[in-house]
Amino acid sequence: MEKKNENEDWEKEIKKRSKGRQKIRIEKIANRNSLQVTFSKRRAGVFKKASELSALCGAEVAVIVESPAGKVYSFGNPCVDSVINRYETGGRDEDGFSAALRLQIEEESKKKYLEAMGILDKEKAVSVGDSGTNNWWEDLSLDNLGLQELQECMASMEVLKNNLLKRADDLANSSHDVLHQFGALPLHYYNYNLGGPSSN
Repeated sequence: MEKKNENEDWEKEIKKRSKGRQKIRIEKIANRNSLQVTFSKRRAGVFKKASELSALCGAEVAVIVESPAGKVYSFGNPCVDSVINRYETGGRDEDGFSAALRLQIEEESKKKYLEAMGILDKEKAVSVGDSGTNNWWEDLSLDNLGLQELQECMASMEVLKNNLLKRADDLANSSHDVLHQFGALPLHYYNYNLGGPSSN
């Protein structure tokens, strides 16, 4: 029992020695060193609270503080300038949009972008085809095309064929010397029958 009483006495003694957290009077501090220390601690506390407010509530926050020595400190989320500009323009950004409207525009743009990327991925899948080849024309379904669409497709294929022949001739002419060294003929000497009607 005596040991228990000693512990209680010791705890009471500690409580008497320690003031703990006490309320202080809010008035300007006269001592310059104490003033600067208090300013630094309180500034850090204010910035921490502003950061927490922004993180918890999604609020855009700007805090600007000038020290007694004349130094300016600032904290802002997303940044001080954008929050101040929005405040000065009545909630509108430099383009004249409110934050809510800007967010809506960004969401719509993101949605359109994702849709476009989905379409692009589908087109890539079609161009590669199920067989894994890069010959998209082999997997092209012509069953659903009408007469006019087939004629347009044939005209496009004819343009493609002519472009391929021109490119082949260009390559053959540019490498004519190399081909001639090995006894090969330029490509335009070969028959370019690319699946069209035979000219025999």
